[in-house]
Amino acid sequence: MLLIIKRDGSVVEFDKSKIERAVLAAFEDVDGQISQYAETKATNIAEYVEEQAEASDHELNVEEIQDLVENGLMSCKRKDVARAYIQYRYERNRVREHNTQFMQEVARKLDASDVQNQNANVDEHSFGGRMGEANRALTKKFALDYCMSEMSRNNHLNNYIYIHDLDSYAVGMHNCLTIPFDDILAKGFNTRQTDVRPANSVNTAFQLVAVIFQLQSLQQFGGVSASHIDWTMVPYVRKSFRKHYIDGLKYIENYDNEDYFNHIPKDAGIEDEEYKSRPRAYQYAMDMTKKEIHQAVEGMYHNLKN
Repeated sequence: MLLIIKRDGSVVEFDKSKIERAVLAAFEDVDGQISQYAETKATNIAEYVEEQAEASDHELNVEEIQDLVENGLMSCKRKDVARAYIQYRYERNRVREHNTQFMQEVARKLDASDVQNQNANVDEHSFGGRMGEANRALTKKFALDYCMSEMSRNNHLNNYIYIHDLDSYAVGMHNCLTIPFDDILAKGFNTRQTDVRPANSVNTAFQLVAVIFQLQSLQQFGGVSASHIDWTMVPYVRKSFRKHYIDGLKYIENYDNEDYFNHIPKDAGIEDEEYKSRPRAYQYAMDMTKKEIHQAVEGMYHNLKN
C-alpha cells in the first residue's frame, strides 16, 4: 500500500483521485469548463505522480506530491493552467501559514505565556485580560484580511505604516474622545433605559459626569476625557449656591418671601452684590457649596475607580 505523510504528520493511503480532481479544478478555473484534453491530462499526471511515489526511497509528504503535480502540468502545453495551479497553491499555503501563526498567537494570549501588559489598566494574566487579548488577536486578523486593501495590509505588516488600534479597525468606533459635557449636562441625554434630565446642582452634575464617562467607555475603545471640567461646572456651582442661599435666608435669617426667591436669577454669579446684601445667608451658602463640591468630586472619583 502506497502511503503519504500529511501536513499534521499523520500517514494516510495515497489517493490518486485527489490529484485528478486538483488538476481538473485548475483547468476549469482557467477555461471555465473541463475538456477531454483536461481529463486526459489529469489522468496522466495522477499516474505520473503515483509512479514517482512508488519509486521513491521514502514516503512522500503533501508538499512533495504537489511539486510533482506542478512538474506534470509544466510538462504539458497548457502553461497557463500550470500557473493557475501554482498560484492557487501559493495562496493556500499563505492562508494556511497565516492561520497557523494566528492560532499560535491566540494560544499565547489564552495561556498568558507572552504577557506584555500594554494597557496599564488591564492585567493580561487575569481571565478578562486573557480573553480580551485573544479577542484582539482575532479582530486584528479580521481587519487585515477583510477591511483594507492588499497594499495597506502589506504596508502595515512590513512596518511601512502603522495602523493605530488595529484591533478596533473593523468596528470603526471613536477613540480618545473628548465628551461635550457642556451640552450634555445642559440639555440632558438618553440611554437605552431612560431619559436623563439636565443637572440642577453641582452634585448631580458630577454624578452625571461619572455616569457619562462609564457609558461612553462601554461604547468605544480607548480613552474618554473632559477638556475643561472646571468651566463646565460653573453653571451648576451657581445653581447649588442659589439653593443654599435661599435655605440660608429661610432658616438663618428667617426671611420667607417666595417672590424674592424667584426673583434671584438662576444663573447669578456667587459674587453678585445682591447675594452679599444678606451676609449670613451668603456665608452659609458659600460654606455649603464648598462642602457639596468636595463631596461631589469625591463621589465622581469613587464611581470612576470602581
